[in-house]
Amino acid sequence: MAVAQIRLFFICFKNAFYSELQQLFSGFTRHWLLWIFPFLIFTLISSIFTQGVMLDLPIGVVDHDHSSLSRQLIRELDAGSHAKLINDDMSLPEAIEQLKRINIYALLYIPPNFEADVLAGQQPTPILYYNSLYYSAGLYSIMDYSGLINSLNEHYRGIMATKIGLPIPTLAEVNFVYDGLFNATGNSRYFQLFSAIVHILQLFVVACTVHLLGQLPKTFQVNYAIILGKLFPYTLWYTSLLLLEIAVLVLVSSAKVNSQPIFMPIVIFFYVMAAQSIGVLLFTFTRTVINAYSLIGILVGLALTYSGITVPEISMPLVAQLIAQIEPLTYALNTLFDIFLRHITFSSVVKTCLILIIYPFITMILARKRFTKRLEQQEVFN
Repeated sequence: MAVAQIRLFFICFKNAFYSELQQLFSGFTRHWLLWIFPFLIFTLISSIFTQGVMLDLPIGVVDHDHSSLSRQLIRELDAGSHAKLINDDMSLPEAIEQLKRINIYALLYIPPNFEADVLAGQQPTPILYYNSLYYSAGLYSIMDYSGLINSLNEHYRGIMATKIGLPIPTLAEVNFVYDGLFNATGNSRYFQLFSAIVHILQLFVVACTVHLLGQLPKTFQVNYAIILGKLFPYTLWYTSLLLLEIAVLVLVSSAKVNSQPIFMPIVIFFYVMAAQSIGVLLFTFTRTVINAYSLIGILVGLALTYSGITVPEISMPLVAQLIAQIEPLTYALNTLFDIFLRHITFSSVVKTCLILIIYPFITMILARKRFTKRLEQQEVFN
């Protein structure tokens, strides 16, 4: 009896798979969701990041000291590649207003008696603010500042030691070894591009799943084998699509894969399955396909916010970390980057895949009764 049921399951699965495979590209909507829009977005995102690191970002200056040291600080910061200092004669309220209006991305404030206090050993603090609403631009605009301050500290440390007649203690010598990480994969720009590509795929997978289920007739008899067979061609397609995009990214960026490349399609396959499960849930628990499509935007926003792309997971509050643990993108992205950066073990890959395979099972349990009722509304709302 059990053998007959298993055989019947695979027959239904195979028939549904080949039937759907024959009409994989039947219709402009499927072409749009399967390859036109993904490649357009891939090209657009890649072109955005081809410019590389942001340079010569405008920074305002408020110099209340006008000493030789303050002018040196301004001159050397301006000589760096990331910052371009402007309006060094503006007042502090004017500079703050310019910062709010995004006419400048950062503001360097030098306090009065800056040089005199330095030579007196008072440790004055010049401050460089940046507009956190424009995180990347503000962060890049102050990138040269810490190195410059360290250089000035080292220079005036010798001057102060000479004045008080004490020898400068010998500091430890530190050597950095970049082998293994000093490649495109370790670059923050590459990380953002890679994350965006993996993240955007979830959008197309969910949208395509909702579209496919929305085409089912009202009289469709719910059969897990048939549904899985209909979804499986798209699982294979989107897995191949993401692999192709990553391969192009790796080749163009000359990135180094430290672990076994064969691990990558395994993780991506289960990631696509988890994303399809989300699409099934959206379709099942919304009254119309339009409602399901509208919720995809919220889903994408949650994935972008809480998957560790914009904010590291360890920096999130507890509630945000719990949301991150629910999102399949978190597990897929972390493991894919581990494949690039570290010699990840096969057991770690299996652990991630086991976590991702939970999503289809949870979806099956939640949608088991509701799915039939949802199909009965097809003709009414679609």
